[in-house]
Amino acid sequence: MDLRALNRQALDVNLELIATIRPDQYELRTPCAKWNIGELLQHLVDSTYGFAGQPADGSYADAAEAVTRKFNSDGYLDEVADFGTFGKLPGSVKVGVHLVDTVVHAWDLNRALGRPADLDPVLAQAALKLAERLPDTPQVRGPEAAFNHPVQIADDASLTDRLIAMSGRTPTWA
Repeated sequence: MDLRALNRQALDVNLELIATIRPDQYELRTPCAKWNIGELLQHLVDSTYGFAGQPADGSYADAAEAVTRKFNSDGYLDEVADFGTFGKLPGSVKVGVHLVDTVVHAWDLNRALGRPADLDPVLAQAALKLAERLPDTPQVRGPEAAFNHPVQIADDASLTDRLIAMSGRTPTWA
C-alpha cells in the first residue's frame, strides 16, 4: 500500500468536497466539537501546510500540492524529525497520520453538510488500519489531542463507522 498515493487521493476527495461548500455554510457545526465548517476548513489548510513544513499562506489546493511534494521528496519516508506532541517520527508515519486526519475530516464535512458520508472503501480501510495503531496516550488521544479516544460500536458496523469510531467520533452524529 503506497500511503503517499492514498494520501493524494484523500486530498483530491477533500478538494472536490470543499469546492461545493458555500460561504453561508461556514457556520454549520461539525462532528469536531471545537470547529464549525469554516474553522475546520482553516484547520485543513493550516495542518496540511504544517505537514509540508511550510507556513499556511495559501489555499487548501496550494497546501495539498505542498504536502504532496514534501511526502514524495527523496528520503522523506525514512527521515526522522520532531512531530510536536507525537515526538520524533519517521516520515512514513507522518504520511499515515495525515491520511487518517484527511479521510476523517472528509466524513466530518459531509456529515456537517447533511450529505451521505460513506467513505471510499480503499481510503477508509487504509485509514482504519493506521488509526488502530495510534497509541492511546494523552499526547495522541483525548478531547484536546489530535484524535479522541475510540468510541464503542457494534461488531458488525460498516468500515466507515469503524474508522469514525476509532477516531473518537460517534458515527450516528447528526
